[in-house]
Amino acid sequence: MFDYVEFTENVVKQMKDTFQNWLAENDDIYILSLDCARGADSIGMIANTDSYLYEQVDEDSDDFWYYKYCEDEWELFEAFEEISGSMRGYLEENKAAFTNLQTSEYTEAFESHCAKIIESCLNAALRFGENVRADFPDLMLNVNVREYLDGEEREEIFAKLNNESSLREYAEHIDEFI
Repeated sequence: MFDYVEFTENVVKQMKDTFQNWLAENDDIYILSLDCARGADSIGMIANTDSYLYEQVDEDSDDFWYYKYCEDEWELFEAFEEISGSMRGYLEENKAAFTNLQTSEYTEAFESHCAKIIESCLNAALRFGENVRADFPDLMLNVNVREYLDGEEREEIFAKLNNESSLREYAEHIDEFI
């Protein structure tokens, strides 16, 4: 059985450690996102800095919102190798239960596991936010599952992690970066 509580604890700790390492070299991180693979086999953290954003694009550019909010264009990335290894191990142990061997499609058991992983990631991001908000009140947080979450789901997650003004901007421009 996968221990989602332990998974969440490990992700929070890794987020804190990674963020502290990044802060040693970057004083202008404005956003970070937990990045979980759709196959629930890897996780990491991605962040961007104001300086990197403005190196890529001017604020009046048509592409500004894409570069501001699209995780694929951000500067900082850290794979959580140990946590990802345990995720892959669990998937391998449950391969028969998670994949229909005839169709090679995910089963309901996998979809349930994936939903719990996403929920755990959201909980980890919420807890991380509670720990850093006093010192970084404007830091935006997100949870990204590439090529899986639609715009509405992304907005719901973003709303839980950020203030109203950040959400308005994110929602207003979401079609430009998903």
